Amino acid sequence: MAEEKLFASVGFDETRIKNTLKNKALTELLVAILHAAGVDKGCDKAIGNRLYDLATKNSKIKTEQATFVAPYIGKERIKTVAQLEAAIKYVVAAGDAKINPADFEQHTGVGVVVTPQQIKDTVASTIAEKKADLDSKGWGLRGHLTGVLTKEKLKWADPAEVTAEVKHQLEALLGPEGEKKPAAAAATPAPAAAHPPAAAAGHSHLAEGPLVVLKDPATPASYIKLRDVLKHEGHRVKIQAWCYNIREQRKLVFVELRDGTGFLQAVLEGDVAKAFVQKEIRREASIALFGKLIRPPTANTAKWSGLELHCDYFEVIGNSSVDLEGLLNLESGPDVLFDQRHIALRGERSSHYMYIRSQGMRAFRDHLFSHGYNEVTPPTMVGTLCEGGSEVFQLDYFGQPAYMTQSSQLYLETCIPALGDVFCILPSFRAEKSRTRRHLTEYTHLEAERPFITFEDLLESIESLICDTYKRTLELAGPELLAINPKAAVPKRPFKRVNYTEAIEFCRKHLIYKDEAKKEFFEFGDDIPEGPERKMIEIIGEPTFLCRFPVEMKAFYMKKDPKDPRLTESCDLLVPGVGEIVGGSMRIHDYEELLAAYKREKLDPSPYYWFTDQRKYGTVPHGGYGLGVERFMVWILGEEHIRNVCLYPRYTGRCHP
Repeated sequence: MAEEKLFASVGFDETRIKNTLKNKALTELLVAILHAAGVDKGCDKAIGNRLYDLATKNSKIKTEQATFVAPYIGKERIKTVAQLEAAIKYVVAAGDAKINPADFEQHTGVGVVVTPQQIKDTVASTIAEKKADLDSKGWGLRGHLTGVLTKEKLKWADPAEVTAEVKHQLEALLGPEGEKKPAAAAATPAPAAAHPPAAAAGHSHLAEGPLVVLKDPATPASYIKLRDVLKHEGHRVKIQAWCYNIREQRKLVFVELRDGTGFLQAVLEGDVAKAFVQKEIRREASIALFGKLIRPPTANTAKWSGLELHCDYFEVIGNSSVDLEGLLNLESGPDVLFDQRHIALRGERSSHYMYIRSQGMRAFRDHLFSHGYNEVTPPTMVGTLCEGGSEVFQLDYFGQPAYMTQSSQLYLETCIPALGDVFCILPSFRAEKSRTRRHLTEYTHLEAERPFITFEDLLESIESLICDTYKRTLELAGPELLAINPKAAVPKRPFKRVNYTEAIEFCRKHLIYKDEAKKEFFEFGDDIPEGPERKMIEIIGEPTFLCRFPVEMKAFYMKKDPKDPRLTESCDLLVPGVGEIVGGSMRIHDYEELLAAYKREKLDPSPYYWFTDQRKYGTVPHGGYGLGVERFMVWILGEEHIRNVCLYPRYTGRCHP
């Protein structure tokens, strides 16, 4: 295979090649990058690694942006991690705007070479500037020194080289880390009763006085979840959690904890820290910690709740395997991340996604119940088709054909005479061989049906659902949501309404083509696919109902527009950044009209007798909608890809783990 040979020529190992080739989009991007970099005949492995990072570090990077940066890497004008990260950030922020090479080079350090001697001299001068702090803090100053140097004075140098030089020069001044510095450099000893010195910037202060290692957790401690730490400030507690991250600093160990309800930093020092290290406790180990919940000084406010656990005793519940880093690391591609989804879910961002999704599902239900809906659970294995037979998964059901449902709508319609307004939240399945950023083969489908309504009532009920659910989600998970998407905000009502015929004219006016290569315009009756649809909604810039589609484009059960029988009383709700998230319509409630629709679509009406009967026994005007929960989450999170908001995504080629 040509791609395999190309990847091998730039130093990719067998595992990386194998994982890359599983991902068609990544393979195509990397091939374009390597050709643009001029290394298609081979190059040094370090250059190959930087080009791979260019393709994988930011999922929002476009091919044309990546191929703009690639020649700088191929010619070794971008050589360091800092330069590469700055370059990626610059081109992604530029979006579709034309990039000015001179401005790009100025802001990303292109061509800047920092020599070992420059690193050595700058580190020495910076340590000299911090002499007073060095005398008092010793090795505790290392983190601050490294931060100042890598972010300011040696911004374009290799961070690893800077870190190594800082360590080398501190050892020359203070002796090996962990030992007392030489007497000549030692600060005046503090009185025994004084507080220990503060840790380096960005870390916790030490607890007042020495922490005592208990032989057992006999001192009273209440077991709490991390979500409840603020209720127990100043008290001794027991926390059972997983080690999300572990950092060592002098005689301190900082453990970032996660228990599924929140995050918290624990601080261990002295003998407690020593015992922790000796037990070789690793990331993702499960542990029980005992200690006091303390609020650090303002300058060192803890990352999540504002509190820290100052631990005086711990127990190991289940240690973590040493091979965790071998499963996932910063270079892991999308396929590896989904193969190891059970581990990737533990990450801070992924766990926040799942928490926000959980609260979003709660918000949907709270809205619907508060508006008088009843929840039902229709079957997902069905014997009839809802929206055509080309995109269904078929199975053998005891010798008879059956299907995984595309929609529960037909069943919901049978419930409204008994329960009035009804909804369900269930999986739906579409056998689309599509690998776009907004398609799945299994997705969570919120569907609702309402009797005795008009088309305008339908639009208003969708609008109400979207805005109220967004508002409730912010109330339930605001800090987590805003941390991920600072621009999250409830959209304004009413939403813009655009008819299909107006959309065709809009596309013509804004040069949005059906066929970009041929510059071919849309005509009445053409479906507006994902790409042009997204261009249209990005120009509009706000949630918009696209209404009244042609009869031929929509499902058989949709009611015709009384004012124009060529059209249906149907709608798609489009939102910027995603496109369609809701589809709905008024349903045919006339018996004869439904029979004519079966005939038009060449459907045998006999299997649908139970659906048709709704038009025989007390028919009423009614309508409903279906919302893709994952697409809604992509929208409010500002996420790039739908797969990242799924617990275990199912798409073409993936049905595991």
